[in-house]
Amino acid sequence: MRRETGTHILRALGGVLLTVGLFLILGRCDLVEPTEPQPLVVEAFLKTDRPLPAITLRRTRPLDAPGRRDEKAAQGATVELVLGNRTVVYEADDSRPGRYVPGRTPETVPAGVSWALTARWRGEVARAQGRTPPPIDLKEVCVEVPEAPVQAVRVDSLRRDSLDIPAERGYLYPVDVSLTWPNGTGPERADTTHWVRPQLNPDTTESSSRFINFFLEPVDVRREDQFRTQNGQRAWRGVYAVPVEDSTSAFPGHDLTATLTRGDTAFAAFARSRDDPERREPISNVEGGLGVATAVAIDSLRRSVTSAGEQQCYVP
Repeated sequence: MRRETGTHILRALGGVLLTVGLFLILGRCDLVEPTEPQPLVVEAFLKTDRPLPAITLRRTRPLDAPGRRDEKAAQGATVELVLGNRTVVYEADDSRPGRYVPGRTPETVPAGVSWALTARWRGEVARAQGRTPPPIDLKEVCVEVPEAPVQAVRVDSLRRDSLDIPAERGYLYPVDVSLTWPNGTGPERADTTHWVRPQLNPDTTESSSRFINFFLEPVDVRREDQFRTQNGQRAWRGVYAVPVEDSTSAFPGHDLTATLTRGDTAFAAFARSRDDPERREPISNVEGGLGVATAVAIDSLRRSVTSAGEQQCYVP
C-alpha cells in the first residue's frame, strides 16, 4: 500500500511539475514578446529668437538589447511643426539617422506664439504642444571667492547609498555666484506660468562632484515669481566648489559658464526629474511617446574666474 501510495504521489507530482513547466514556458514567451509597439522617444527644444531646431526621434529598446545608435533611430518618420500660423515640414538628415531638420530656410522662433509638434512613425503618433516664452536676459554675474580654502569632507560618490561611505578630509574654495535678470513689466510681472533654471557650469565640475553637495547649489529650478527681487530685478545666488590639495593652495583659475533658461511647466518637470536617481527617465510631456518637446528661452555668459578674496562682476 505504501509503495502504491508513493507511486500515485509521484505521478501526481509529475503532472503538477509538467503543468508548471508549461506555464513557465508560455509565461516566459509572453514576457519576452512585447504585446504593444514600442513608443517613440522625442527630443525637441525650440528656443526663442533662435533658428528652428533639429528634432531627434528614436525608439525604445529592451534593457537587455540596447542596440547601436542606428538601431535606436526612428527612421522614415514624418515630422510637422505648427508655429503660430505657419506650418513647417521637417526632412530626414541623411548624415544622422533619426535626426530631422526644417525643410526650408531656417526661421527664427518668435516669442509668445503657440506651437504644436506631430511625429508619425510606423503607425505611432507622438504629439506635444505649448507656447514659446519671452526672451530672458542675463544682466549681471557676480563671483565671490574666499581668500583661503575651507576644509570639507571628500566622499566616494559611487557609494552614496551605503552606510559605510569612505570619506577623507579635503580642502576646497566655495565660489558664490549671483545672477540677475529683468523682472519684467506689465503682464509678465504677474505671470506664474514661467519657470527659470539658473545653472553654473565651471570647468571643474567633474572633480567638484566628489564633494558632499549638501551646502552646494550649482543649479536650481523654480517658478519665476518665486525668485527674490533685487533693485527691480530677479536674483539668484548659487555656489560650487573648487577642490585643492591643502590649506595653503592657491585658487585655481578656471572658466565659468552661467546660464539662465526660461520655460513652461513641462520644461520644469523635465529639468527637475532628469537627475532624479529614483527615476529611469525624466518626466515626459509627449502624448503617445516619451522624451521631451518644449520651448525655452536661453541666455548665458562665459568668463574666466582667476582670483580670490574679492568680488568680480561681469556683464554681457
